[in-house]
Amino acid sequence: MLPCRQTCSNYTPDCHKTCAKWKDFQQQQVLQRQQKKSYLKYYGELCTTRIRQLSKLAPVWR
Repeated sequence: MLPCRQTCSNYTPDCHKTCAKWKDFQQQQVLQRQQKKSYLKYYGELCTTRIRQLSKLAPVWR
């Protein structure tokens, strides 16, 4: 379901294909997804590094 369907006064079936507001919304979604991926990649690498460092410091139990 399109998020604009309930709130847009100009809604008609398939209007999202040519709607400027819809295209802006989609572009914002792309930017938001890129920001989230960047955030997750950065902190994923940071956590991996910390785990590796702490594993090297921990004594080996046999």
